[in-house]
Amino acid sequence: MNDRGDCPVPDTHQKFKEATYFLRKCAEHYHDPEEFQFNLNAFIQALRNITFMLQSEPSKPENFESWYAGKQAEMRQSDLLRRFVQARNVVVKQSSLKARSTAWSGVFRRRRFKLGMQHPVPLFAPSRWVIERLKERVGFFLDEEHSQPWEQFGVHRTWVVEELGESEVLGLCVQSLNYVGSIVEEAHSFFGAEVESTAVEVDMLRTQTLLETDVDPSLVVKWGWDDAV
Repeated sequence: MNDRGDCPVPDTHQKFKEATYFLRKCAEHYHDPEEFQFNLNAFIQALRNITFMLQSEPSKPENFESWYAGKQAEMRQSDLLRRFVQARNVVVKQSSLKARSTAWSGVFRRRRFKLGMQHPVPLFAPSRWVIERLKERVGFFLDEEHSQPWEQFGVHRTWVVEELGESEVLGLCVQSLNYVGSIVEEAHSFFGAEVESTAVEVDMLRTQTLLETDVDPSLVVKWGWDDAV
């Protein structure tokens, strides 16, 4: 905010909030493949629109163009941002991104993997389906009363998108948004304004792991874990 109480780059800031919204939706729907991929596509486009909008802000101070040219040169040197630009071109002009998913499924204690196996997951199979299949096949690993507190079946899932590299994709989204967010912060300073930190964090352990009690929270009471340490 500047001394007049308004944002000097309001359209840019709005696009940053839009990208953040879709990033949060990716985390929220991490275990629902169709919703996850829809929101990932929307995030990739919104991320690119932040810098488009920054270039288009109507009221720019003197020397803005030279400052932003330097920022553009920096961004071109980033392999991560280049991959996101290329992915945006795929989403908008060509086809779907090449996504794949793997999982560790088995017995978890709280959100820590205890026993099970790693395997690929059918592209559009929700993690709830994986848990149900697990219970059908190896349900005997846990007694019906779940007498060991906080031990239950679950899935720790990982999404990879070929166009963005071999690392887990939501983490790459966080990195890219924070990179662009730092430029948005710097733009505020260039305009003589202050802004709160734009840094975004995602609890990846909680996001990537889906447990029986996430699918049905009433199980905590049913199994008598509500008072368990």
